[in-house]
Amino acid sequence: MDRRVRTQPRSRSASLMPSPPPSWALLVATGLAVAASVAPAAWAAQGSTPAAHKIPRWNMKIAQEQGPNACVVEEAGGRRFYSDCKYWRQRDICGQTAVPRYECCEGFEQLPGEPGCAGAMPLTGVLETARRLGAARFVRLLERSGLHRGLTASNAVTLFAPLDSAFDELPRERLSRLEQVEDPTTRPLLQYHLTDGRVLTSGLPSDHLQDTRLAGRQLRLNKYSSGVQTANCARLVRRDVPASDGVVHLLENVLDPAFASAPAPLDLAQLVATDGRFSALARTIERADFAGRLRSPERPCTLLAPSDEAFQKLSAARLQRILDDEGARRALLEHHVIPHPLCLPAVLGEHRVRALDGQRLSFDCDARGATVEGRRLRAEPVLASNGALYMLDDVLLPDRAKSVLQLLDERGLTTFASLVRSAGLDDAFDSFHDYTVFAPSEAAMFELPETRLRTLRSNREAARGFVMLHATAGRVAWASVAAGQAVMSLDERHRLRLQVYRRGPGVEAALVEERDVEGLNGCVHVIDRVLEPAELSTRDLLRRDGNFSIFLSALERGGADVVWLPGEDAGAGLDAGVGVGVAAEEEQSLTLFAPTDAAFERLGEQRLTRLMEDPQFLKKTLRHHVCEGMVSSAAWTPELRHGVRTRQGDVHITRAASGKIKVDEATVLRSDLVTTNGVIHVINRVLLPES
Repeated sequence: MDRRVRTQPRSRSASLMPSPPPSWALLVATGLAVAASVAPAAWAAQGSTPAAHKIPRWNMKIAQEQGPNACVVEEAGGRRFYSDCKYWRQRDICGQTAVPRYECCEGFEQLPGEPGCAGAMPLTGVLETARRLGAARFVRLLERSGLHRGLTASNAVTLFAPLDSAFDELPRERLSRLEQVEDPTTRPLLQYHLTDGRVLTSGLPSDHLQDTRLAGRQLRLNKYSSGVQTANCARLVRRDVPASDGVVHLLENVLDPAFASAPAPLDLAQLVATDGRFSALARTIERADFAGRLRSPERPCTLLAPSDEAFQKLSAARLQRILDDEGARRALLEHHVIPHPLCLPAVLGEHRVRALDGQRLSFDCDARGATVEGRRLRAEPVLASNGALYMLDDVLLPDRAKSVLQLLDERGLTTFASLVRSAGLDDAFDSFHDYTVFAPSEAAMFELPETRLRTLRSNREAARGFVMLHATAGRVAWASVAAGQAVMSLDERHRLRLQVYRRGPGVEAALVEERDVEGLNGCVHVIDRVLEPAELSTRDLLRRDGNFSIFLSALERGGADVVWLPGEDAGAGLDAGVGVGVAAEEEQSLTLFAPTDAAFERLGEQRLTRLMEDPQFLKKTLRHHVCEGMVSSAAWTPELRHGVRTRQGDVHITRAASGKIKVDEATVLRSDLVTTNGVIHVINRVLLPES
């Protein structure tokens, strides 16, 4: 099978407008079509191809067979996407598979009997170049208006020339007026498509204002990571085409005639205030004193503007609650502002951008047009002097304007959210009171035994106790938390001790995976494990276990200056004058590395006897097993060595990729036994101080 791309000669005047491929196009052979169907995943939409994603070898072979000066053109949904490169990767554009074809790169043509495109075409003037590329109707308007005379008399000129097909998109009445040379709007419109000098987009920044020949009016030129470039949000189909007296860019649309002929361009705040469709939005902007951000010419942006009908879709009570909350009100507005110009033609697939409030918005497109967060966008932007406005038929609610229960649902915390409802706490978490919820991730919930999950789902009181243990009244933001602080859970029986690790924040033995998700009535922190109620003190847990008798005996012998664990009864079960005293407030927590009886027996009878009979060394050894604060195993990152300060010295903790934890030479047998006054990690060796 011949895999080479077929080529046919073309004339110099062949049109390159985006229509079905002309006869001279370098059509893709059957082999190329097969290669496309089995090519690896598409380019990441709206982003550059990652370096790790190499061009498939088959595609490179086909590209290299095209000869010199052959460029790939992608076709999808009736549109053509030109490039200056012969290499390509299969991708989808707005849900449709892009079909790659090869054509001669701009300025080159095929020669009989020669491979590729070996003929260099002579430069022509901007008018002839635009006509050849498919903008004949625009050139004809220039000629009929007389603007073509002396077009390049003084210096070079740049044409932003709409394709012939662009005029078909204009309303019939507007098109009829435009074609009448005497119409007062025709000449300004044409001048708005012309700029002095050679303007090459390759040398421009991603956001650039370009003066035009229409006095006082500028074009906003933008570049996007998808490879799309726009002028006033109209896609540049071809760009930087050289001519003998300037440069030609081909536009997919006619530039907005209303914007060009208006007395003076309005800024975004003025657009909203003067457009009757956005009365509710205008009132919200005024109440939040937000207009200044939408007026700034130095900070162009994109406004996703909900219509009055969009606001009416929200319940009156919820909307009023949002508007009465200063933080939620401002977040609502910031959530609809993208702090840079975003033109919908640049959206070729799923693309996430950060709104002014810091949250990301997901844009996508299909054959019907573009969407944001699944809501359909009006394709036509309303241009302002400092950006663009797109009308929305729905209000996009930021996290700050959602209830705690909504936050749980939208983050996929399905199991925990279902227990909230089973416990009858859904009204509370959807109320006006503020709560902080430490919500276990879905993976954490499924770490629970199936029998316990069934109990929680079927027993209302069990579910209620479980949920209330994971929540506290008020808002707890990690920016204000110091290690060792504690809050009372909603069950009013258990303290939740907050930790700060190098790896991130924690609560009890859990690590916070996602923090500070602020809502309308509280805050959500997603944690990596379920919280268990601490019912026993450290000493009681060791005694109940029955495997730590030697360690407990050593603590009894340790002497008064050996610090026992806070919250314990200093004299209970200890001989007067020999026992160890309470050294801290009850709220303090400690971490204990507890050696099992077998760990002590590994010392041998002689060493164990010497240890127990040497008071000073025994004190040092016991202190070497105690750390200030509550440190769970979640704090230790795999493949790193963590230095931990004990009351006697330092130990080094490592965690293998398999999860195995070592404290110096000791292996952790059980971790994260949470008690009322700390956490226990059970180890298989005694930690002897270096001395």
